[in-house]
Amino acid sequence: MHKRWIGAGLAHRWPNGVFWLTFLALNALLFLPLYLFNAENMSLLPPAALLANGWWLGVNQLLLWRENLDPLRLSLELTVLVALWVNVRWLQRGWLRITIVLLYLLALAYYLYEAIVVSIYRADPVFYSQYYLARDGLPFLARHAGASIWLYVGALASGVLAVLLINWLVRVMLRSSTTAKSLMATRSIMAGLAVLGLIAGVRYQIWTAAPEMVVSGLSFKLHKNIAESRQLYRDITGFDDTTVRRTYDYTGYRLQRQPDLYFLFIESYGSVLYKRADFRRAYTALLTELDDQLHTAGWQTTSALSDSPTWGGGSWMAYTSLLFGLRIDNHPHYLSLLNKYQLEEYPDLGRYLRSQGYYYAWVSSIAKELDDGMWNKYIRFLGVDTWLRHGDLDYHGPQYGWGPAPPDQYVLNYAQDLLQRRTEQPLLFFTITQNSHYPWTPQPDLVTEWQTLNQTLPAGTAPAAATKPGDKRQNYQQAIEYQLRMLVDFILRTGDENSLFILIGDHQPPQVSRRADGWATPLHIISRDGALLAAFEDYGFAPGLEVKTLEPALRHEGFYSLFLRVLLSQYGADQTQLPAYLPEGVIVTQVAQDAPVATNH
Repeated sequence: MHKRWIGAGLAHRWPNGVFWLTFLALNALLFLPLYLFNAENMSLLPPAALLANGWWLGVNQLLLWRENLDPLRLSLELTVLVALWVNVRWLQRGWLRITIVLLYLLALAYYLYEAIVVSIYRADPVFYSQYYLARDGLPFLARHAGASIWLYVGALASGVLAVLLINWLVRVMLRSSTTAKSLMATRSIMAGLAVLGLIAGVRYQIWTAAPEMVVSGLSFKLHKNIAESRQLYRDITGFDDTTVRRTYDYTGYRLQRQPDLYFLFIESYGSVLYKRADFRRAYTALLTELDDQLHTAGWQTTSALSDSPTWGGGSWMAYTSLLFGLRIDNHPHYLSLLNKYQLEEYPDLGRYLRSQGYYYAWVSSIAKELDDGMWNKYIRFLGVDTWLRHGDLDYHGPQYGWGPAPPDQYVLNYAQDLLQRRTEQPLLFFTITQNSHYPWTPQPDLVTEWQTLNQTLPAGTAPAAATKPGDKRQNYQQAIEYQLRMLVDFILRTGDENSLFILIGDHQPPQVSRRADGWATPLHIISRDGALLAAFEDYGFAPGLEVKTLEPALRHEGFYSLFLRVLLSQYGADQTQLPAYLPEGVIVTQVAQDAPVATNH
């Protein structure tokens, strides 16, 4: 009652000021989440630089389309409904007020969802995709976050308060527009805004679904989302692997020499390290130092950038795309493949190498593990010989960061020692590091004797954060420095003349990279065989750990065919007959198509 009294009093005393204040606040609130997720790279208001390229382009950017994701935008549906309330007296009824409140809450929920998807994954909102990602990811996140029950109670209470506040703001806004002191100018301006919004909606239609559009249409967003969800469902359910099996039938190709292969995915290792001046200075200096260490010890390096199918998360889609030679850029597609290839076998890179005598080992170090049934499902999916989990690592020391997980230095070295004792076959070793996962702090120390990391901390103690929790950029840079130093140390300790190391990023890091930074990740190949590394230079690689161009030379899904082509050209039984290089992997539509066009180099 007290809030209603305050609202009624304000609306009666300053009707126009209250109306515009509440209308603009409600309108801006819809776009505020997207701005806040990207505030580090965006300005709160349209930048003055809009007019730098002429007034006409500036006006277009101000009124139609703006890359700066500021909240100074217009909700088409909210504007039209409020304009109807203000100008059509017989519509000023309780049912319309309730409609405005409910539609606003729906819009706010959608715009928040859109902000999360666009900001974290740089993907379009697609219900069919994000439903499965949330279904599988949120429980996993809740288990690993270790948050108190009171945090969830507080979040629920905050949500309820937000709904009550929005309802109150809408009531105040509508009440202020119906008082006797309300001016005709307010009604006229609202009618004009509604007409302009409708013209933009009719003229640009589906473009109003884009976050950059100044006039934003929830109805068009929903239409686009539902249409893309239906198309994605048809693409996934209509998947036919005939083309895949025909293309990746490498039974006629035999390796005469089988070097030990180490596929080491580096969590959140993105090309943003080249894109920002402060990152780049420290990063390239580190690469030069590490290159010198490797070369002094007889190792050679070659590097390129590779476009990942995912951004900011979804590592499993990145490394599965690389192993399968197939672009997997959404979670439902990954799940459909996971379910399909339980009894059937997908002709992926790992299975081909197993056919050539390799012992295929995966390592996963996250402390909070999946159940045995799910692990067995992954083993059947990927066709591995062994999967080392946290419980297999005999680790009792402090855990770090996401997962949490042991120090990557311990995990790699322990797994290497264990696998060397377990098999005499050539080794195919696959893992993804954990210590460079967001939030990138605390980081373990890099030690001379990795066994010393396995020491139990006194009760009540935990690893200390190396930097301030809020300094995300510094935390990220230190995490990547640890990863690269640790991996070079691992190579120098364990590698020999018969070792080949592939270091590759899964995706750009969240929070510290921008939309303009792209989807590329660094890819390094390290070996003592100079001729092998020189063969990669025909495909855009350049000597050294530092890339020579920021244009991606390849895509993750193209690496499968590229890697086998180069490997067979150097170590194959018949080096004159080589498989084709498929830069985009195999492109599969709903039904089987002719074999993809191959690019031969």
